[in-house]
Amino acid sequence: MTQAERERAYGALSLARALDERMWRLARAGRAHFAVPCSGHEAIGVGYALAMRPGVDWLSPHYRDLAALLVLGMEPRDVMLCFFSRPADPNARGRQPYAHFGSRELHVLSQQGPQPNHCSHGVGCAWGSKLLGDGSVSVIAFGDGGAQKGEVHESMNVAAIHRLPCVFVVHRNGWTQSVKRSDQYATEMLVARAAGYGMPGIAVDGMDVEAMYAAATQAVERARAGDGPTLIDAACVRFMPNTSNDDDSRYRDRAEVDAVRVKGDPLVRARALVGADFAARVDAESAAQADDAAEWAEAQPLGDPATVADHAYA
Repeated sequence: MTQAERERAYGALSLARALDERMWRLARAGRAHFAVPCSGHEAIGVGYALAMRPGVDWLSPHYRDLAALLVLGMEPRDVMLCFFSRPADPNARGRQPYAHFGSRELHVLSQQGPQPNHCSHGVGCAWGSKLLGDGSVSVIAFGDGGAQKGEVHESMNVAAIHRLPCVFVVHRNGWTQSVKRSDQYATEMLVARAAGYGMPGIAVDGMDVEAMYAAATQAVERARAGDGPTLIDAACVRFMPNTSNDDDSRYRDRAEVDAVRVKGDPLVRARALVGADFAARVDAESAAQADDAAEWAEAQPLGDPATVADHAYA
């Protein structure tokens, strides 16, 4: 990364964290109904989004990919409109829970509640790109739990057979909600699965934004050159509960998580790249943006109940 890229990356990391923490407090205060924390995952989204061409490439995101959306152009106020389910929400007009992202303008395929249905949609998008010859690449992100589902296996198989221009990114935090890794899969990592499909696999520290950017750049360039898909296995730690509906103290040791945050936090590591003064200034700006976006979005009008059946086809 150049220093300018490091500074841009830190800006996205910082803003994602500020929004994340603001939404968590609002949900805990009962002012919004559902929060999906991304803390600990931010460097994954920032790393691969910086490797993409905004407005050209497509993203089928993981629900913890707020940081990637910010890099691609989503504004803090748009994020909060989604969080408060306001009809001005550009993702779903307030008709989906928070973190169900989607934007035609930003080339973001709509997220669904059942995971990981969006993976097959992302592969379909990549197939369309290949048929059109438009030079675009589709990034498809999912989590540990999604990696065990049939949609991911079928999607990766089809992508490899047809050498589709896509990149698979698994956020490997070791948990599927409250289910630990050893009850999900028998290996330590998931990167070995790539060989079974006939595609390259890259294991990366997903909490190191530079390492993630390097891996994603390599995979995106390979896909754009017509050499087919790559699987990126990005290891990370989920710092917060699965959602605001979860109590993670019932199934994991919070002290172990907090110990990782001391040195392993993506923001702590990125601050060493940009300098303390720059980071402090950006953090203050991010906090102000998060507060402004929350206050503004919460004040926007609620949806009209008379429109509840709009866009429903059955």
